[in-house]
This record gives sequence, structure tokens and C-alpha cells, in this order.
Amino acid sequence: MPKSRFRLLHLIRASIVIGALAGSLAAPAAVSASGGSLDRDHDGLSNRFERTMTHTSPRNADTDHDGVKDGRENPDHDGLTNKDETKTATDPLDTDTDGDHVRDGRDDEDGDGLGNHDEIEAGEDPLDVDSDDDGVDDNDDDADCDGLSNGGEVDAGTNPKKSDSDGDGTADADEDSDHDGDANGDEEHQGSDPGDDDSDNDGVEDGDDDDANGDEVDDDSDEDHGHEDPSCDAGDDGDDEGDD
Repeated sequence: MPKSRFRLLHLIRASIVIGALAGSLAAPAAVSASGGSLDRDHDGLSNRFERTMTHTSPRNADTDHDGVKDGRENPDHDGLTNKDETKTATDPLDTDTDGDHVRDGRDDEDGDGLGNHDEIEAGEDPLDVDSDDDGVDDNDDDADCDGLSNGGEVDAGTNPKKSDSDGDGTADADEDSDHDGDANGDEEHQGSDPGDDDSDNDGVEDGDDDDANGDEVDDDSDEDHGHEDPSCDAGDDGDDEGDD
């Protein structure tokens, strides 16, 4: 065989070997990159988040074998699960990520008046002041369209994603959570606290107080403190207990 042809075949074979080696080396890197956003163990956390933030195993849904999936764990006891902290962009291993002396669960990342934990409970975005872009801040939104805002439900201790939290046939706005004689919805509209039977601490229960919110104006003639949610006018009853 002529030397020139032999050299040509040798170069072709060398090129094939080098190409194969390069491909084999690149493949794991590609898999690693694409796998970073996947949830291999289906625990609610991405592989990358487990490796870099919670330091749990992306191959084991319950790393510490305590019967609780890693996504539902709350290692820093701040009121947010690990999965919640992916939504708030906070550190799952730091109780107070921004060092403002407020636990991450109570912090209000978007400044809409609703704490991170309560916002997630209501199905809102803790990083968006107006999650559904309806012109109403999430605190004043009425996720379940029961006549009581998300913030009002927090005060009343009711479920912002269920219009009748206790299943007794009475909408949360018509309940009297603090047993002061005023319905939750009425308290919200007059500016008193549906979770406190004496909102202004004057010794008179809100139901018997003409100025329950303590603004020195008769509640019957006072401005309406309630907020209507235009999303509810579209016929959405808001009842949603999904766990996302």
C-alpha cells in the first residue's frame, strides 16, 4: 500500500477515535446540566436546589428517613418548607435570610401586606404584589371569593383558599370568628379586626362598639375599608385546595 494512502487511513481512524472520546466526555456534562432543573426523586425540589441549597440527596425523596419528603421539611424552622423557599427565593437553611430580624415565613418579600407563608397559603406569588394582575394587591385580593380578603382571612384564622373553611354552610365572611357580634366581613369593611373581639382595646366588644376600629368616627358613617376583587365578578368561586 502506498505510504500516502496508509497515512490517510491512519488520520481518518485517529479522527474517529478522538471524536468518540470527545463525545463520551461531553455526554455526562450535558446530562448534568439538563438534570439540574429536574426533580429526580419527586420530592418537590429540583436536583440543583437539593445539591446547592438544602444539601439533601436528589436521589432520595426523604434524605433523613423521618417520613417527611425533603420538599416538605423545614430545617430552619422559619415557617416555610423547603419547597416554599424555592418560591420566595430565600435560604432554606437560614431562618432570616435578609437579616432584618423577621423570620422568612413572616417576611413580606414583595411588600403587598401579606407575609410569605400566608401568601403561599392563599395561592399567591410571594414575589409579585398583584399576582393575578387584576389591579388589587394580594393582601386585599379574595382568592376564594367568599367576601373576605386574603389579609382578612389571616386575621380571622380562616382558609384563604376555601370559602367555607369549617364546612358549616356559612361563608367565611359571614362567620364571627372572634364571637364579638360582628361578622368577619363586616369587621373588615369597618376596619376592625375579625380575629380580635375588642379591636381598639377600649373594653367594649366590637359588636357593641360604635367605633370598633378606634378612629374616632362612627363606624356607620366611616369609610368602607373593604376591597372588592374584580376577579370574583367573573364567576370564579375561588374554592381551591390544591397543593402545588
